[in-house]
Amino acid sequence: MAQELMTYFNGKLVPDSEVRIHYSDSGLSFGHTVTDSARTFDHRPFKLREHINRFFHTMRVVRIDPGMSPETMEYITLEVLEANKPLLAPDQDVWLSQTATGGRLLRSIGKWEFGAPTMIINSTPLDFTAYAHLYNTGVHAVSPSTRHIPPQSLDPKIKHRDRLFMSLAEFEVKEVDPEGFSILLDIYGNLSENKGANFFLVKDGVLRTPTTRNALAGISRATVLELGAKLGIATAEEDLQPYHVITAEEAFFCSTSYCILPATKFNGYVIGDGKPGPVVKRLQQAWSEMVGVDIVAQAQRRAATLALSHA
Repeated sequence: MAQELMTYFNGKLVPDSEVRIHYSDSGLSFGHTVTDSARTFDHRPFKLREHINRFFHTMRVVRIDPGMSPETMEYITLEVLEANKPLLAPDQDVWLSQTATGGRLLRSIGKWEFGAPTMIINSTPLDFTAYAHLYNTGVHAVSPSTRHIPPQSLDPKIKHRDRLFMSLAEFEVKEVDPEGFSILLDIYGNLSENKGANFFLVKDGVLRTPTTRNALAGISRATVLELGAKLGIATAEEDLQPYHVITAEEAFFCSTSYCILPATKFNGYVIGDGKPGPVVKRLQQAWSEMVGVDIVAQAQRRAATLALSHA
């Protein structure tokens, strides 16, 4: 049985500790790094092909040629998952992540020259302890002073790792509330996104979310819209401001890891009655039925198990 997680690194499976990136890699030098991540439910990948297709679209835009097809990348990703399954508990799920950089920068003055792209595919356990308790209490959403990069400068449809602006926003939010989640505004004062999640609110009975003009076209976001339609909940993609959050009945973040996490405060204001609302609960239930895993119960069970192991 493997004693260490295995990772695909530039053509072969290696122990995770052996992954090395050179200091001249364009991902470090220029932030020329793109990524995508799916997850498993009961060890089964969820919408893996959709994530890989988005990853290939992103690589095309940033001029990285992975040297393989989407089908091959999917096969390798599943191979990595299978290699690591012996290390997983029955109810322990993982990220399925792909990362690519432009490779080593050989010349940067005049004509740019790069070596072969750096390609990493890994599966690491989800850290449910970071958010399991927040399903009950809800999250404090905070809008920092740092604004989202305008789409005229960097298209938000590109899922990249050049996220210093998001890190600065998170630092600011954590000063307000150590467990707060950022919701960035764009330069016009509209809601955009969190560093790793899309944002929704319920106002006047309608499930509303910012447009993809200033936020990532998240696969979890699309899943929420699909579930909303199936449940007969009216949906809208539109410009939203802090006013709409403060006066909303409910709000929540959605992401690959935690799926749907309620937000019960915004910049100190209580949202609705300050508790996870009925629409959030309906969507969580629908998501759980779709994947065959109770997403809330799993996170709370795994967090409790980990807490006992550390006691």
